[in-house]
Amino acid sequence: MHRICLLPPALLAATACTPSPSITPPQPDRACFWGSQVTGFSDAGPDRAILNIGQRESWELTVAPGCPDVNWALDIGIRARGGERICPGRPADLFVPNASGSGFRRCLVQNVRRLSPEEAAAARGRTPAK
Repeated sequence: MHRICLLPPALLAATACTPSPSITPPQPDRACFWGSQVTGFSDAGPDRAILNIGQRESWELTVAPGCPDVNWALDIGIRARGGERICPGRPADLFVPNASGSGFRRCLVQNVRRLSPEEAAAARGRTPAK
C-alpha cells in the first residue's frame, strides 16, 4: 500500500508520514467475498438483501433508497467498485432485473456486513450448528 502525504516543504523535513487513526487497517481475506461465490440470496426488507456464500456464510447488503425491492427478483448480480472483492467499507453495485425482463437497474450498495453464524442461521431459517 502506498501512502501519500501532502505537506508544505518546510514541514517535510520535520514531519514523518504516519497512518491516521481514522484509517482502518486492511481486512483479512475472509472479511471479503468474490461476487462469483454467491450461491443465493433473499430479501431482508426495504433496501436490504442477504447474500449466501456457500453453506454457512451470509452477508447483509444495504442498498441506496429508491432501489427496487429484491423480493420478486429471480436473479441478481453484484460487482465491486474499484476492486475485485466485495468488502465492508468499499462501494459495490447490485444489479436487479427489470420486471419486464429486459434490462436491469443498478443500485449502489451502501453497506456490506458479514453476519454472525447465529444471524446467518436465522436468515436461512435454521438453528446454528454447534
